Amino acid sequence: MTDPAFDAVRAIAADAAALAYSRWRTDFRRWEKSPGNPVCEVDLEVDAMLRDRLGALDPQAGWLSEETTDNPDRLSAQRLWVVDPIDGTRDYIRGREGWAVSVALIEQGQPRFAVLEAPARGERWHSIAGHGAYRGADRLTASDRTEIAGARVP
Repeated sequence: MTDPAFDAVRAIAADAAALAYSRWRTDFRRWEKSPGNPVCEVDLEVDAMLRDRLGALDPQAGWLSEETTDNPDRLSAQRLWVVDPIDGTRDYIRGREGWAVSVALIEQGQPRFAVLEAPARGERWHSIAGHGAYRGADRLTASDRTEIAGARVP
């Protein structure tokens, strides 16, 4: 399936991930928004870049980001960008690979598509409503597992 908006968002998310990756394991400012809730200057740089580029792509869409003050106007928008510029900030700050750039578009309260770029792991994830979810080119399937004994949830 080809969706011009999806293709554009994948490119924007890839650029945002490249920006974050270029700063990963370097010296950058970091602090806590609240106790146990880290943030860093790269979070804010990636957030600003995503807001600028996604806003240009769809100026009417609302905005909800972990790193931006919430605006209740988003509640009346037909479309909404949901973003975590560095999902896994704690790992990012510690130089671990468990972080990604996350972007989703919600339309009339329903997810339209989502993109997760994890450059430190060399992985790209995406999902399009009605067309499944993928890691790279591999389609993902839900497990039929009914027991969770031994499961690990980080």
